Formats: sequence, C-alpha cells, structure tokens
Amino acid sequence: MTSHARRVVVAVAAAVALASCMGSHPSARPRASSPPTPRATVPLLQGTSRAAAGPPVYVHYYLWWTAQHWRDKLGAAYPIGANPLPLPGAMGANGCTATVRYPGASIVDVPAEGLYDQGDPATFDRHIAMAAAAGIRGFVVAWQGTGAAQQSPSASGYDSRLDLLVKRVDAYNATHAQHFNLALGMSAFGDYHRASPALVNDLTYFANRYGSDPAFANDFSPRPLVMILDSRKYTGSQVSDVAGAVGTRLLLISDDTDSTWSRDGRYFAGASWYWSSQNPYDNPRSGTQLRNLASQVHAAGKLWFAPFAPGFDAALNGHAACTPRDGTSTLQKLWQVNRQSRPDAWFGISWNEFVENTYIEPSVAYGSSTLDALHQLIAQQ
Repeated sequence: MTSHARRVVVAVAAAVALASCMGSHPSARPRASSPPTPRATVPLLQGTSRAAAGPPVYVHYYLWWTAQHWRDKLGAAYPIGANPLPLPGAMGANGCTATVRYPGASIVDVPAEGLYDQGDPATFDRHIAMAAAAGIRGFVVAWQGTGAAQQSPSASGYDSRLDLLVKRVDAYNATHAQHFNLALGMSAFGDYHRASPALVNDLTYFANRYGSDPAFANDFSPRPLVMILDSRKYTGSQVSDVAGAVGTRLLLISDDTDSTWSRDGRYFAGASWYWSSQNPYDNPRSGTQLRNLASQVHAAGKLWFAPFAPGFDAALNGHAACTPRDGTSTLQKLWQVNRQSRPDAWFGISWNEFVENTYIEPSVAYGSSTLDALHQLIAQQ
C-alpha cells in the first residue's frame, strides 16, 4: 500500500471512530456575517438536536452503488480485485478534461474505502459516521420507486437500499446524542415525461412507510423533507398532481432556478437548485442568480436550501461544462458566495456522485481533503 493510500485509510478509520466514540459534532463558532433571514421553523422534534450553529447541512447521496454498477462505470478491464485499487483515470492539468486509463471506464476516481456495496449495512454505517463526524446533518437520499400502487422494500433494489439506509440511520440515532437525519430526493433519472400516477404512487408509498420515521425528522416541519429533483423539467401536470396528492403529508421542496420558480412555486414549501456545475469563475453572476431565486422564495414566506459543490466534470458522459476543483478552493468559494443567499439550510452536491465528479467522500485521488474542508466551513458558521 502506498503512503498516500495509507493516509486515506487512516483518515476514513479516524472519522468512523470519532463518530462512534464521541457521538456528537465539534462545537461551532457563531457566524461572523450579518444575521440571516428569519426562518419559518417549528420547534425541533423530540429526539433531534442541532449539529452546529447556523443552517443545517445536508448532502445529496446516491443509492446506485452495487458491484454491478461499479463494474459498469469502471469497465471490464479495470482490476477490481487489486489492492490497493488503482486510479481509473485522471483530471487534466486545468482541473477538467478527464481521461481514463482503462478501456470502458467512465469515472476517474474511486472511494478510499474500496468499491462498497450499498446492500451491505456496514457501508451505510461508515458513511453515516463519517458524515456526522464532519458536522453534516444528513443525506438527501436519491430514490425512485417502481411506480406501482403496491410496493414494499423487496420490490426493487432502490426500495430495498432505501429501507436499509433508514434502518441504519435509526440504529445510529439510538446510540448517539447528536442525531443524523435524512431527506428524500425524489429522482426523475432523466424521465421528465414520467406519468403522474407513477410519481404519486412512489411518494404515497414513501409517506405511508416513512412519514413518521424519526430518521426523517427535520427542523422545519413534522413532515419529511422531500426535494422533487428536476421539478422544473417536468413536461406535464406532475408537479400539481403530486402536490395535490401528498402535499399535506410531505414538505415538498422544488428544484428551480431564478427564472423557473414563478411557474410552480405555489405548489412547494420551499426551493433548492441542484446546480452541480455552478462555475463562479466563468459565470461570476452565478451568486447573483442564486440570490435572486432565494429572494423570490423568501418573499413568498418559504424555505430556501442553498447548494454547494466541490467541482464538476462529466465530460466522459457527454457534458461539456466543467468546474475545476482547484484543490478545495472551489468548494470554499461557492460556500462563501452562496451563503450570501441566506439559506435556511444547505443541500450540498454530493456525497458520492463519481460520474459527475461532485463527490466529497474520501477517495483515492483526494483523500479526505474535501470532507475536511467542508467540516471546517460548517464549524465556522
């Protein structure tokens, strides 16, 4: 094992040990900036507590990492059994223009802990512990059900992995004073024509099974937080149909821009913007655009969940846009720019999106540097 890889493994192990032994987050310092816009909050639900002074931080979390999915993204030539795992590719000197070292690969980095399986409860236990130790409040877990009126945890891989994650969060909270929480990221997965009954069935199943589960406790409502990812891209009446069916049972959050909120804002309790490719260098107005959306949302008396990301590059999957990481400079710059939108909470992008290179979890290429930097930002709120 190389010295770099040893440092990464030690960092991961230390995070897990810290969360397991301490059961709480490091104390935070008061915010240095001007007071935030007052929030439309309710008292904390029984059994929840704040991770830090300032807006709670959630990060988007993807449930698709199985042995087969790793193979699909790494290609048949990648030596999955190697120890240590080699890097499947690299970023260019400019922080973009990713290239791969193995035919068929479409990702350039892998987790420091190895190619984990989200069907294994130990995977979730590690991720919860690492995130909690960094001061992260919870995961916005990306999920889509089968669309059927009758579902169960055994109905699909996504259903079973969601159910397992909820159980592991509940288990973590049973032994830790500082709780970790979930929000749902209802995912389109590119299908913006998906019929309303399928969306309604999925969210009805979710509300029936998890609506009162303490894993989904939050600061804002007794109802679970549910972000409808890509809501602005739906082509029919899906948004209004979902709001009519489950809007009283779930705290629905839109995925909007400053130019789209006016269309569907009335159906939501708040908004975020899944802006994974936000580039403060090529688009210095991006902060203004976020503030414009936040102002519209707050003017309506609703909740604003600001994004942040460490960088973005999905060139290997056909996307031209790239935001270089530049170490942790982009993460820190976007945090400082986007905090001016006075968020009620943060929805960061992402824990484990290796395809678009927005991941913050410890990896072979970056070690724990990105997660460490986020920890510092959260502590300084």
